[in-house]
Amino acid sequence: MTDYNWTIYERKWYDWPPEKMGESLIKELELYGNPIAFAWFPTEDSLPPHLREYIFDGDLTLTHCRFMQRARFRDEVYVLDSEKRRGMSGVCAGDSYIGLISREEFIDGRLMMGLSHTRTDPSSGGEARLGIFGSPVASKRTELRDYHIVPPPVRYFAIAPLNNCPFDPDVVTIVGNARQLTMTARALMYFSGKAVHGNVGPATCSESWGAAYITGEPHFIIGSHGAFGSVGLDPSEFTLSIPIEQVRTLCEVLELWRERGKLMFQEGPPNEGREFIKAPYDAKFDQNDPTKSDYIPWDERLDSPYLTWAERRREKGLHVPKRNGK
Repeated sequence: MTDYNWTIYERKWYDWPPEKMGESLIKELELYGNPIAFAWFPTEDSLPPHLREYIFDGDLTLTHCRFMQRARFRDEVYVLDSEKRRGMSGVCAGDSYIGLISREEFIDGRLMMGLSHTRTDPSSGGEARLGIFGSPVASKRTELRDYHIVPPPVRYFAIAPLNNCPFDPDVVTIVGNARQLTMTARALMYFSGKAVHGNVGPATCSESWGAAYITGEPHFIIGSHGAFGSVGLDPSEFTLSIPIEQVRTLCEVLELWRERGKLMFQEGPPNEGREFIKAPYDAKFDQNDPTKSDYIPWDERLDSPYLTWAERRREKGLHVPKRNGK
């Protein structure tokens, strides 16, 4: 196969190659970390030879989404081999959602039986403990509707930072806060008018990049057990996955907004930092007051400091949840 012309299948990116798209998204959306590119290769001989150097054969036995985080922060490229991941300790149910293994294979089919996420296997020697769901039927209901790459399993799954990507991506995932991803969704809707859909609760890999791959539409999810626990996403972050064919338009809209002066992140302080919250019950207040040069903030006008919601509850002896470990 040395004379096989792989270049005939390569995408022609014209003036928006992946590197430019990645850097543009970081700049326009003020992202912390790289956008992540994913690609699926169904068979051994479907992987172009120049990508074989990225097949991971190291000692890191990580879930695929942990490799994703490394691509996000360390600029690393990985091609995960499904044959090598079968039976590894770093494999989770997520590998079945993205097609690296079949769901029937995962823990001897216990995932599809509704047992993997509800019952500790008595034969494993582990103690009985609560799982993600309270009953096998609850788990099965989610497995039947979750997005997953149907069998047969794919052979290779490639992960890279979009701004340093040696392959043609199928899906790009952005990790950011609610405001950043709201503006991303708005930019995607700017010319199409099509709403961006998502979910809360199920597996992030299934409901975000898996869904974008299968449906051809952007999908977001606000967290999952694995995303916050195993992967270590910040509690303020969630993911939005976009089919690669829509990323160029996204970048062009964001660039257009900047060139024509559309404000992206112009808001004042959130929640109790807003002046209308601090203003007394019968105070005279106008929506535009804080924008005026002669406006005096309520912190300076109040006879006694503003008491926050948490401080008011503590005075009453009521429970106050911890935030950021405090």
